[in-house]
Amino acid sequence: MRVSRVAFLGLGAMGLPMASRLLEARHDLTVWNRTPGREGDLVARGAHGAPTPSDAARGAEVVITMLADVPALEQVLFGDDGVAATIAPTATLVDMSTVGPTAIRAATARLRPVAVVDAPVLGSVPHAETGALSILAGGEPEDVARCAEVLEPLGTVQHVGPLGSGATIKLANNAGVMSAMTCLGEVLAFTDRAGLDPDTVLDALGAGPLGSFVERFRDKVTGRVRSIDFRLALARKDLALALEEARSAGLELTVPMAAMARCDEAIANGRGDQDNTALVAEVRSGPPTG
Repeated sequence: MRVSRVAFLGLGAMGLPMASRLLEARHDLTVWNRTPGREGDLVARGAHGAPTPSDAARGAEVVITMLADVPALEQVLFGDDGVAATIAPTATLVDMSTVGPTAIRAATARLRPVAVVDAPVLGSVPHAETGALSILAGGEPEDVARCAEVLEPLGTVQHVGPLGSGATIKLANNAGVMSAMTCLGEVLAFTDRAGLDPDTVLDALGAGPLGSFVERFRDKVTGRVRSIDFRLALARKDLALALEEARSAGLELTVPMAAMARCDEAIANGRGDQDNTALVAEVRSGPPTG
C-alpha cells in the first residue's frame, strides 16, 4: 500500500480508533481534536499532533473529518484556522461524519476545486476498532478511487453513487434503526404487560423477520452488555437530519418522526448520554396511552 499524507480531524468515540488504524497502516498521519489530550497515544506512536484544523490539513493528500454534527463540520472547515485556508487544491476531503447531503453539497461548493467524498460509516465502536466498518462513499468515481486505498484499513468501501449518496443512505439507515428500536421497545412493553418472560419473547422474535435486529441488540436490551457505542442524543440528531432532508424533498417520514418523539422523551428523562438501545428501556417503562 502506498503511504499517503493523511490528516484526521475528530478523535471522538469513533474517530480515535479509526485514526489508530490509519497509523497502524503506516500512513503519514496528522491528527487534530477539538478537545486537547485525546491525541496523546497516537502522537506517542508516531502521529503528528496539530494545534488547529488548518495546521492539520496543510500538505495533506487526504483530509478526513469525523465530527459530531453540521455546526462542527462548518467550524472545522470554514471557521478561524479552518481546513479551507490551507487544504491543497489537489487534495481530497473525505467527510465521514453523519451530516446529511445538503451540508456535504454546500461544503463542496465552497471548497472547489478540492475534491470531496462523503463517506459516512455503518457500524459502531467495535467495528471501528477492528476495521470492519461499512463505508458508504458518495462522489465522482475517480475521487472515490483516489481515496479508497487510504480508507481500506477502516473497512469495506462501497461507492454508492454521486456526491451526497453516502450521506443520504446513512440517514436512511439510522432512521430505520431507531424506528425499529422504538418498535422493539413497544412490542416488549406489550409482552411485558402480558406477563411473558423477555428472553422467551426475544427467542421467538429472533426466529422471525426481526431476527438479525434482535440478535444484534439483544445483549444490550437485556442489560448483559452495557457499553456505549452510539449515544442516544446522536441518534436523535440523525433522526432530525433525516426528517429535514425528507421534508426538503416533499416527504414526511411519519414512523421516524414517532421514533424521534420517543427519543425526546428518553433524553428528557436523562438518557441522552446512554447507548441508543436505552430507547427500548425507556419505551418499556412507560409507553404513551391513548
